[in-house]
Amino acid sequence: MPTYPASALSAWLGRAFAGAGVEPSSALDAAKVLVRTNARGIETHGVARALVYVQKLKTGELNPRPQVRYEERHGVLHCYADAGLGQIVGMAALHAALARAATAGFVPLVLHDVGHLAALGMFALRAAEAGMVAFVTQSTPPVMALPGSQGAAIGNNPIAFASPVAGRPPLVFDMAASGVARGNVLAAKRENRPIPEGWAIDEQGRPTTNAEAALRGAMLPMAGYKGIGLAMMVECLAGSLAGATPPAMAGAKPGSAPSRVGAFLFVANPGLVAGQSAYDAHLAGWIATYKKATGTEGRYPGERAAGLEQKRMAEGIPLAASVVAELKQIGELTEIPFDLAAA
Repeated sequence: MPTYPASALSAWLGRAFAGAGVEPSSALDAAKVLVRTNARGIETHGVARALVYVQKLKTGELNPRPQVRYEERHGVLHCYADAGLGQIVGMAALHAALARAATAGFVPLVLHDVGHLAALGMFALRAAEAGMVAFVTQSTPPVMALPGSQGAAIGNNPIAFASPVAGRPPLVFDMAASGVARGNVLAAKRENRPIPEGWAIDEQGRPTTNAEAALRGAMLPMAGYKGIGLAMMVECLAGSLAGATPPAMAGAKPGSAPSRVGAFLFVANPGLVAGQSAYDAHLAGWIATYKKATGTEGRYPGERAAGLEQKRMAEGIPLAASVVAELKQIGELTEIPFDLAAA
């Protein structure tokens, strides 16, 4: 695939978000989150999400200039996002939690009416880079169901976790409760290719390898009932605790990138909770055991992505032709033509 300089791609996308009404400095912050997501190898949840965000900003479904407010009640920080872009309001809320964790040790945060956060691991990663442990979840409209189900039953409700690792890249993992993220099916449809068996069912609840039929049907949960259980946990934490309107009542389309959903995260300061040296020593010990067992090629989550990010930030971000076509659509919508030259 052709590659585009990371800084130039971020700058252009920031101008495009500003062209959709977002405050320019915040627009650039959001663009950098999406480009960094691509740099770490998560193509389905980075720049490929920009078109739908711009469309929602232009129609008012996402609020380009939200009136964000915070409340702290009973030891819990609440952020009322006013349908703001998740990459902006979500990151700002995370930083508010990080500031409190410097002295509080452990800070739970509930986000209300926030836009789609895309790759939750980017938020957890930012916390780990600040020396904190983080857990992040977001509820989504129904996209997942067990075989035989007549339609989507529950969101594939992603979960991310990150921890600092002394002298090494942070440990980061980000997963949906489905066997594979729905973004992979969207990418397959965009590129007109089949999906593997075991990813999805069609509208009649039958297994399918047709991406379009899968998008009309539902994703299959990972590990069967275990994936459903994880999705229900996220609904409790990110939906019910946030007082979010159930998707069916809110009129959310199954599988649509949500504009007003709930999210939940916590950040923990290992230095205050466990003692920094004790935490670092324990973590280093079990990672050493893990690597010894897995062999010379063994890696913990986040290591490969850190190396890939370094490479792509230096050499450029590869973009599929279908994504470039969507960036050109963004240019038409915002009057900021996509004029970057590929390397």
